[in-house]
Amino acid sequence: MQCVPQQLQPLLAVVAARLNRDGTLLEANAGFQRIMNLTARDPRGEHAAHFFVQPSFAALLGEADGAGETYHGLITLGDEAGGMRTLRGRVWRLAETLTVIAEYDIDELERLNAKVLELNADYANTQLELAQTNLKLQQREAQIIALTLTDPLTNLGNRRRFDQALATEISRSRRTGATLSAFMADLDHFKRVNDDFGHEAGDELLVAFAGMLRRQTRGTEIVARIGGEEFVVLMPHTDLGQGMAIAERIRGMTTAVRIASMPHGVTASFGVAELAVGEDESGFMRRVDKALYEAKHSGRDRVVAAARHNGAQTAVGLSK
Repeated sequence: MQCVPQQLQPLLAVVAARLNRDGTLLEANAGFQRIMNLTARDPRGEHAAHFFVQPSFAALLGEADGAGETYHGLITLGDEAGGMRTLRGRVWRLAETLTVIAEYDIDELERLNAKVLELNADYANTQLELAQTNLKLQQREAQIIALTLTDPLTNLGNRRRFDQALATEISRSRRTGATLSAFMADLDHFKRVNDDFGHEAGDELLVAFAGMLRRQTRGTEIVARIGGEEFVVLMPHTDLGQGMAIAERIRGMTTAVRIASMPHGVTASFGVAELAVGEDESGFMRRVDKALYEAKHSGRDRVVAAARHNGAQTAVGLSK
């Protein structure tokens, strides 16, 4: 086993240490303990890889199965108090241990150390500036992505956002067996609102309805506007009965959605479906849409559940 030579143990002008490949300190002479401020305690067993600033401990370690001298040149060490010294030394690898021997008590090395510290400071400042720039770019990119997934009128998710969430949740449901339901809501006679009160009133009503939807749904549910007056809510961990109850509660609250320019409230129709085993995105949403169609054409202002995934066209309703 390669060890720190006995004659180096008491020397203060020489740094000598032996470490495991994981950075654990096995031996350290008086010089190493002094420069690392370890004289107050027995340093053996401490993790010392972080003392090696340049080159890093991993770089000094060399190849995984390497042996012999792995480095010869300047070594910058940093102590626990934040001080740094640059030494000239050599590093050897034998089996699972690394031995470092270097001199540091030399005027020339002190001047080199000052220069290295200056360069390190410049490098750190540059890295900080780059990190700040990268963070700003990442934030800007996130903002741009968010804009592409958001409906600009209501600030709900748009169809693209919903499609992404739908694919993710169906994949999760297949993997875990968790239930997944969705309902689609359509404001009844919305064209009349635009015709009688103007498009600004129509937009105001859409925003108000979207706000109510957001408040009445859980944070885990995806709420999106996918058409003019069509909204959809994706409900993970929710079966058909639970989804029907949620849609019915929201249907009952729709008449309370009011805007100043309209003397009366509005109603909405809802279609609900639960994802069936083996059903894909298009099949699932097709059943939701059919249930909404049934609600619209059987009197509006009602909640209709889609038929099970068996090709049937019929639906059962939960009306007001």
